[in-house]
Amino acid sequence: MLVLVIEAGAWTDAGATLIGLELPGWQLRRAAYDGGEWFCSLSRQPNLAAELDDTVDASHEVLSLAMLGAFLEALRRRAVESGSLAATTPAVKPTSAHGVCCDNFA
Repeated sequence: MLVLVIEAGAWTDAGATLIGLELPGWQLRRAAYDGGEWFCSLSRQPNLAAELDDTVDASHEVLSLAMLGAFLEALRRRAVESGSLAATTPAVKPTSAHGVCCDNFA
């Protein structure tokens, strides 16, 4: 279904479909246009007062890209909360050796 929406060029609908498929607990809370920029907020509790809600927000000149930014932020937050983000970050072992900068700044 998502492929058909993308092929039709309905990028905003594709973003909403992607959010619904990949983030079932999240909903689009706000999509507002102000000063040449779209502001998009996703929420897990859209019926809660906006001041109390813990939303993920993104903005862009294009609505579908603002939605994509909020989608990516929600994915990042879900990964942090589940602890899976820490497992993907490589560990760096401490060393007593001295580092040398080899860049040529001339």
